[in-house]
Amino acid sequence: MNLYLMQHGIANPKEIDIEESLSDKGKDIIKSSAKGLKKINISFDVIICSPKKRSYETAMIVADIFKFPENKIIETEKVKPLSPAEESLDFISEYERVFLVGHLPSIKEIISYLLYPTASIEIDIQNGGCTKLDIEKDKNILKWHLTPNILKLI
Repeated sequence: MNLYLMQHGIANPKEIDIEESLSDKGKDIIKSSAKGLKKINISFDVIICSPKKRSYETAMIVADIFKFPENKIIETEKVKPLSPAEESLDFISEYERVFLVGHLPSIKEIISYLLYPTASIEIDIQNGGCTKLDIEKDKNILKWHLTPNILKLI
């Protein structure tokens, strides 16, 4: 499986926006990151996101940049902020190429679980950054980890 993981864009504070929608800056960062990802020619069969508005809006921006069909965006509770890595991975296991838009700490836990299942590794996850892992039967491989600033330069 090819797995791309992206943390949602920067959201408005809960005090201003109860749904914590993406801020204008958050939308701009995701657009820029998605354009960078498109230039490096990634591809996926499905976008999976949480039902939280900031995650869904991020998924929609990525879908728009990639001209990806909206009906292939799947919202699930299995990738919410505190979802256990094993549950998220079970849910996505039926797909071959997955773009997952999620939250902290769950994205960090998925990456850590896949690379070092017996301990927790520290990973700098940023809003709009993207990590690619190849999941194989006998090993999992970190292919790359790109911050939004690097994606913007591509």
